[in-house]
Amino acid sequence: MTSRDAPPFVLPAGVDLTVRPLEPADAPAVVALARADEAESLPEPFTELVDVERTWRQPSTDLATRSVALLDGDDLVAYALVGQRGHLDAVVPQAWRGRGIGRALLDHAMSIARAHDDDEVSQTVPVGSAAQRFLEAAGARPTYDAWILELPHGRTVADQSLPDGFALGEGRPDEMLTVHRVIEDAFNEWPGRRPTSFADWSADFLEGDEAAPWRCRVVRDRAGEVVGAAMVIGSEDGMLWVDQLAVAARHRGLGLARALLADSFAEGRRRGLQRAGLSTDSRTGALGLYEHVGMEMTATFRHYVLAV
Repeated sequence: MTSRDAPPFVLPAGVDLTVRPLEPADAPAVVALARADEAESLPEPFTELVDVERTWRQPSTDLATRSVALLDGDDLVAYALVGQRGHLDAVVPQAWRGRGIGRALLDHAMSIARAHDDDEVSQTVPVGSAAQRFLEAAGARPTYDAWILELPHGRTVADQSLPDGFALGEGRPDEMLTVHRVIEDAFNEWPGRRPTSFADWSADFLEGDEAAPWRCRVVRDRAGEVVGAAMVIGSEDGMLWVDQLAVAARHRGLGLARALLADSFAEGRRRGLQRAGLSTDSRTGALGLYEHVGMEMTATFRHYVLAV
């Protein structure tokens, strides 16, 4: 893979803004823009500062060459970040729409992707949002749907018994390579899914102020090997979020995923997190599992792709 400099960002005619790459200090402003955008089409905004920090500290995230920030004076008013493999995070707030900024950001994102030899630019957006309408008008192709589900307040997931010899517990530091492999092997079964390196996964889940051993829940088999895992986080609004859940193919059908789910939610309640949620998508085939244990869908997203 080669990497070339993307062409300079070109502002639309009549738009007078300062242009530069995103910087780490912009993270709170990015969160504010993202939450205001989400509030337009979702029951509640969900992006938090820790979400942005987790992404930005991954080795594959390069703000200097893969992002653009647009400022009105000192105020961030729009941005775009092209992650590895062309995944796009971009927001143009309502007050700045209709001036060609969104089209300019998308064109620049395509240039960034092309410079890094990515073959597509993709973004997952709320169904019914202005972003969905924009991407469809730009010719983007829908590929899968994703959903946020929440366990209603006061509802619990019944404990799931494990087969003899299997045990639930907290993941140990020496097991993290195995945990990553179990998750990647399971997730790589999804059509079109591209692997996540251990370096990126580790930066996401094992680093930062929020990192803690309790956030990794595992199932071990009779030999003591990790065969299932759940990576969880606690959000600022008091929600236990199951970020990743996976079971090795040879051990599916034994109730391990449900046991991990019940254990994760119970661990969250022990730590004062009274809400519980997760996201899944149509590639995984897991929606039925989550609905069966009593979770309810609260938001629907759609993933769009544009070929570079």
